[in-house]
Amino acid sequence: MMKKAVMQFTACCLAVGITLSSFGTVAFADNDRSMTLAGLSETSTVVSSSSTLVGLSETDTVVSTGGAQGATTTAETDTTAETADETIDPAAAASAGADTTDTTDVDTTSEETEVQTETEAVYDTSMSGQLAFAQCENYINVRAEASADGEVVGKVYNNGSVTILGQLGDWYEVQSGNVTGYVNAAYFATGEEAEEIASAVAYNVATVNAEGLWVHSEASEDSSTIAMVYSSDQLEVVAYEGDWMKVVLEDGTYGYINAWYVSYDTYYSTAETLEEEQERLDEQWLAYLAEQEAEAAAAEAAAAEAAAAETAAAEAAAATYTDTSSTTSSSTSSSSSLSEAQAAVDEAYQTYLEAQEAADAATQQADEQLVYDTYDEAVAAYQDYLSAVAAADELKYATTTDTSASTTTTDTSTAETTYTEASTSTETTYTETTYTEAAQTEAAQTEATTTSTSSSSSTGQSIANYAVQFVGNPYVYGGTSLTNGADCSGFTQSVFANFGISIPRTAAAQASSGTSVSLSDIQAGDLLFYSDGSGISHVALYIGNGQVVHASSSTTGIIISSYNYRTPVCARRYWS
Repeated sequence: MMKKAVMQFTACCLAVGITLSSFGTVAFADNDRSMTLAGLSETSTVVSSSSTLVGLSETDTVVSTGGAQGATTTAETDTTAETADETIDPAAAASAGADTTDTTDVDTTSEETEVQTETEAVYDTSMSGQLAFAQCENYINVRAEASADGEVVGKVYNNGSVTILGQLGDWYEVQSGNVTGYVNAAYFATGEEAEEIASAVAYNVATVNAEGLWVHSEASEDSSTIAMVYSSDQLEVVAYEGDWMKVVLEDGTYGYINAWYVSYDTYYSTAETLEEEQERLDEQWLAYLAEQEAEAAAAEAAAAEAAAAETAAAEAAAATYTDTSSTTSSSTSSSSSLSEAQAAVDEAYQTYLEAQEAADAATQQADEQLVYDTYDEAVAAYQDYLSAVAAADELKYATTTDTSASTTTTDTSTAETTYTEASTSTETTYTETTYTEAAQTEAAQTEATTTSTSSSSSTGQSIANYAVQFVGNPYVYGGTSLTNGADCSGFTQSVFANFGISIPRTAAAQASSGTSVSLSDIQAGDLLFYSDGSGISHVALYIGNGQVVHASSSTTGIIISSYNYRTPVCARRYWS
């Protein structure tokens, strides 16, 4: 009975175009006839699913042939599918597929997949841990998001280092100092280029591990000792020579320590948060104000000294005048001239104080241009004051010389000769005084062009002359541009580069190279170095007559100062 039923079912299946394979795969062919299975309408299309139809197990696969033979979909690749294709009439299958295939769901799914692919951001970590260096004129913003519209959370200056965490499109996610965020990858050097930059800008530090460690004059235990350093002291390393390190001491001198007794670390310039940047600028501004106060105090002391000297000279002149009408007239005239000269000094000094006060007040406002304008006015007023002092000194010297000639000489021709010589001497003194005391660009340029022929032709003087033309240009931390901004060592490096002379990038490294020069023998073109108590912190270019040109601070920019506005600790020469 069961066998008969099975045979009847099989015959029925063949009648409607259903074929059973040994793998349980079912293929439907309409053969121009309509049919209905349990739960399926005439227009339904059956696709692969886990549901159970009559006579199918949960693992059976139903294949729809609603399109061309090449569009047949199956979850299994086996001989069953091939058998089904051979069994189905291609023309009938194409006809049935044209009427029964529902493409709405398929198209929607494809569209959603494309949108999802476009919006997905691929985060690449293949460069994670690599060091990269900023390459720009000034600085590069670090942003909270990988977008030019992202919030700025910090800044990394030229040649500053970052550690790459990953890459998102054209942006690196980086960590540098206390800053973590995104930077534009186009402005950072990596790989071999980064390695070259690293060797040039590295700051190497040795930390003493021993309780006490001798610093030797040479890289040998047999050499003399020049100092002792102690546990946890940190020294800047300027060279690594076998078992010895050449280091810089606090006073700017150099020595050697045994490398076995220290730990060695390399540091690079890192990014600043906006808060750290503001703190640094505030400190620089306070240092600038302190420098201005010191200069004002020195100017006031010089004015008081000049006034005292004038009074003493006037009294001495009065005591030596003869009791003749001509001498009395001359004395009266000289005294009057001296008084007028002193009045001019006092007036010029008062003008300078007012200009300086205006410059100080400008810093409390948000107008950066006003700061520079008032500063220039203060500089000009100070120059006028120095000129007035020089004029008073000239007059005082002439009066004293004239008095001496009148009281020691009876012969008229001799007196005239003495006066002529005194006048010549006076002119020479006036010129030298002006060069020595004038601290501004114009005076420096005048001095540079009126030195001796042999000095003007020297490379050192040429370097000095070239450097002073950039006075007034901005200071930019990490910068090397003579026009758009440089820091102290970037300024000196770029000046020397103009003459084909290559020097290291940092102030400390510059102080450890070149030829050592005694501070008593410095010449125009030499570099002077200053210490902050822990190592070399600043470098300036000596231009002669007690003056230097240097990239001072972000507030003052590139200026000319007295060489001993701070005490220099050493000098180096690169041009001989």
